[in-house]
Parts: sequence; C-alpha cells; structure tokens
Amino acid sequence: MIPIKLTIEGLYSYQKRQTIDFRKLTDAGLFGIFGTVGSGKSSILEAITYAIYGKTDKLNISGDNRYYNMMNLKSDELLIDFIFETGKDSNSYRAIVKGKRNRKRFEEVKTLDHTAYRKMGNEWIPVEISELEKAIGLNYV
Repeated sequence: MIPIKLTIEGLYSYQKRQTIDFRKLTDAGLFGIFGTVGSGKSSILEAITYAIYGKTDKLNISGDNRYYNMMNLKSDELLIDFIFETGKDSNSYRAIVKGKRNRKRFEEVKTLDHTAYRKMGNEWIPVEISELEKAIGLNYV
C-alpha cells in the first residue's frame, strides 16, 4: 500500500482540518513520521487504520464503541479521508469516515459513517469496505 493523501479533522489532537500529501514523501521512496511527544504521529496511523479496518487498538476493541474518545474535545464533527494505491496496477482506493457529536450530550457520538471507493477512470465508484482489506492483502488481526 502506498499512501497518497490523508485529510483529518476532529480526530484526537487534530481539531482543525489537516491534509497530508504523501506523494511529496513517497516520491523519495522512503519516509518516516517524526515529531515530539503528543504532536499527533500516532493519530495519523490511527486514522489510516480506522479508515481501512473500522477499528483500532485504542478504540472499541473491547466493544464499548466510545467514539467520543476518538473525537477532539472541542470538535462536533470528525472526518478521515484517506486515499491510497495498491497492487501491480496501482489501483486507487479511498476510505471516508464521518461522525457527529450530539451537542447536548457530549459523550453521544452516533456510529461513524464509513464508506469506501475505488477509482475507475476519473470517478470514485462505491465498493464494500471489505474490498479495502482485500486490496491491501492484510487483515487487522
């Protein structure tokens, strides 16, 4: 899998929308994610993992569905938009996760809306979420 672009908003320490264009990094053939403690390095990996698999080590592995822990405390909305390429033909896939917090009940975050797409020509065609895992060839376990 080659990451292309990640946009996150309202996720952990990312209150405002941030976009990482990985093409600038992957063109070099190898890159790392560096930063001080608490700067959001793990959040980037959590976003990618959640976008592809719908779960992470920090969130709802125990089945408690605490989406409010995933959202920035000052955010009412969550967005993860991840584009990547994989396979011999460099097929492009996109995973989008959206969520909203109930403004009156802070801890209430509805189940996150999770959609997946495959690029065909210039269009993003909806696919099953499970196709992302198959395209990458790795499962979460």
